[in-house]
Amino acid sequence: MRLKNCKRCGKLFTFQGYYVCQACQERDTIDFAKIWEYVQRHPRVSALELSRETGVDASVVLRFQREGRLTAVEKKEETE
Repeated sequence: MRLKNCKRCGKLFTFQGYYVCQACQERDTIDFAKIWEYVQRHPRVSALELSRETGVDASVVLRFQREGRLTAVEKKEETE
């Protein structure tokens, strides 16, 4: 059993492949949906604008970028 600190709330949890605890996984899913929807309408948006317009904390937006969760949108837009 590996224990990790949640990247979002800092709580200690049992690592099961995600770097956030189960409660934060649900919040990540909701926040990512907000971000994804906004990026679809505004493809060349900055992380700061994403945070401001969606209400998702900037640290969460940046974590999604570091994890590679937002690069697919960026690449898709660059190839069109």
